[in-house]
Amino acid sequence: MSEPGTVALRALQDGSVQAVAFSPDNKRFASGGSDTQLRVRSVGIGPPPLEVPTDGSVSGIAFSPDGTRIAVTDFEQVFLRDSATGTALWQGPLAPGNSVNSVRFAPDGRLIAATDTLVAVLDQATGEMQQRITVDPPQIADVDLSRDGTRVALAVDERHGGNHQHAGSARVHDLATGEQVSRLTPEDAVLAVAFSPDGLNVLCCAADDTTRMFEAQTGKQVWPTPEDIDDQVTAPNCLAFDPKGRWTVVGGSDGLARVLDADTGVERGRAPKLDPGHPEEESFGAVTQVAFSPNGKHAASASIDNVVRLFDIEGKELYTVPTDEVLALRFSPDGRWLGVGTVNGALVIDNGEAHRG
Repeated sequence: MSEPGTVALRALQDGSVQAVAFSPDNKRFASGGSDTQLRVRSVGIGPPPLEVPTDGSVSGIAFSPDGTRIAVTDFEQVFLRDSATGTALWQGPLAPGNSVNSVRFAPDGRLIAATDTLVAVLDQATGEMQQRITVDPPQIADVDLSRDGTRVALAVDERHGGNHQHAGSARVHDLATGEQVSRLTPEDAVLAVAFSPDGLNVLCCAADDTTRMFEAQTGKQVWPTPEDIDDQVTAPNCLAFDPKGRWTVVGGSDGLARVLDADTGVERGRAPKLDPGHPEEESFGAVTQVAFSPNGKHAASASIDNVVRLFDIEGKELYTVPTDEVLALRFSPDGRWLGVGTVNGALVIDNGEAHRG
C-alpha cells in the first residue's frame, strides 16, 4: 500500500482534461479533453492503454454499471463505445448545434445527457431519445441524478438568454414524465446541485452567496431556517454529498472547503486549517472542485492555488498534492484512487489506507 498522496499514474495529454471516470471495478481510468482523444489506462497492471480519436473536445465520460460500455460527450454528440476496444456502438447529437456538457448512466443502464438547455434520457441499446426536458432560454449550470435514477436535479442560471437580471433556480424533474416536481428560487444564478443519497433532499449553492438544502418533493427549504445566519461559505460554487448522507462538503471563493452536517447545515470542519498564530485574513485560492470519498470519512478539494487536498470531516489534512489547475475531480468506486483532470493532463492519486471504511 502506497503512502497517501502518492501519484500512481500520470496520464499525459496534449491539452486540458475536462472529464475523468473510473471503471466500476476500479482498475481503469478514462480521461479526455481538448486534445480530441479519449484515453483509457489501467491503474496498475492491466490491459494496454486505449486511445480513441474524437471529433471535438471531450466534456463528459461515464462507464456503464457493468463496465462494458463507456459513454463519451464529444462536442455536440454522445458516443456509446465498447470500453475494451473503443468501437462506437452508436453516436448522435442531442440537439444539432448545441454542445453536450455531461453524460451519466442511470442504474437501469439508460443514459442521461445534458446541453445548456436540454436534458435527454437515451436508450442504451439504440441511442433513441426517450425523454427530453428543456430549459429555455436560461442555462443549465449543473445536473445531478438521484441514486434510484427516477429524478434529475438542475442548477439553472437565469441570467443568460438576454436576461441579465440576477435570477436562478434549482429544479427537480421526474425522468419518466419530464414534469417539474419542485423548484427553489434563490436571488441569483444556481451554480451546483446534488441529491442526498436517499433522494429526499437536494443541496444547492447560488451566486447570491447562499448554500441551501430543500426537499426534493415539495421544494420546501430545510436549511438555513429564517433564524439561521447563513454565513457558512463565501461565494459557494461546488458541493458534494457524503455517500451515507450524513455530511456535505462545499467549496467557496475564500479558498476553504467546509464539511457541513447534512441535517442542519452546521459546520463540522474546514480545510485547509489555519496554523496557530496564522492571520485570519490569510487567503487561499478559490476552491473549484470537491468530492466525497465512498467511505464517507474523507473529502477532497482542488483550488486555484493548484493544490489537491484530502481531509477528514474535521478538516484535518491527510495529504496535499501540487498540481496544475484542476478541471475535474473524482474518486474511484472503492475510494482507493482520486482521479484528477488538469489543464495539462490527468493524474491518479493513491489514497492509501484512507479509502478503507
